[in-house]
Amino acid sequence: MLTLYHYDRSTAAQRVRLILEEKNIQWKSIIVDTARGDVDQLPKDYHKLNPKGLVPVVINEDSAIPESLIILEYLEDKFPKPSFRPKDPESIAKMRLWLNKISDGIHVASRTIGVCIVNRHIYNEEKKSKISEYYSKMKDNVRKKNDQINIEFGLDSPLLPEAVKAFKNLFEEMDYTLKNTPWLVGDTYSLADIALVVYLRRMESFMMSPLWENLKHLNQWYKLISSRPAYIESVTKWGDITEEKRKINGLEAFSKISKFWNAK
Repeated sequence: MLTLYHYDRSTAAQRVRLILEEKNIQWKSIIVDTARGDVDQLPKDYHKLNPKGLVPVVINEDSAIPESLIILEYLEDKFPKPSFRPKDPESIAKMRLWLNKISDGIHVASRTIGVCIVNRHIYNEEKKSKISEYYSKMKDNVRKKNDQINIEFGLDSPLLPEAVKAFKNLFEEMDYTLKNTPWLVGDTYSLADIALVVYLRRMESFMMSPLWENLKHLNQWYKLISSRPAYIESVTKWGDITEEKRKINGLEAFSKISKFWNAK
């Protein structure tokens, strides 16, 4: 049976769980919560599975596959039915262009927003020695540097305005695309939809959904996906152990985030 290392609210893990449910693949769950500074609870030799020490990681047939976008393509190749990849090369290219937006900055922007709004409070509640150890073992130097800036400055982080702008541009581009098609790549519900929907969920959990209430095509798309049985099983039912903190901190941050969102 396929094994997934993951935790509830990780966007990267959510998209992997979503495709597993869409394809009706049986899988074993191992929780590795890498978001709270708990480096001591990492499984032994976990960095051999993913050198970055992050989730998700899929184990199948004695192979360890890290990185959520690579996992999506791997599962599509390994378990081709039902398929979530368009048939023609041009549409496949469009799908991959959407996926590329994630690795080209959106995931980093998502992390910036999350740390500035919520995670910095969680880290500041922990022992300094614990957080120092967490960052001493973090292999991704960009993530480490960004986190340290965002924890220190919070909502005044110099990285936050551009992160918010990146999401506004993404959501507006998605809304424009969805004006004439039900999915991001025409009539095909694809890996692009599966990969990107988790960011609406994340931003919504920070109480930010009023920012894009005018993007009706995007909201309809989100409603369609979030009502799918696979989404309910893979995202909704897993919940979020930081839900209350996200709500409280999100409401406190909304005014400032809104200014960044609406800035010219």
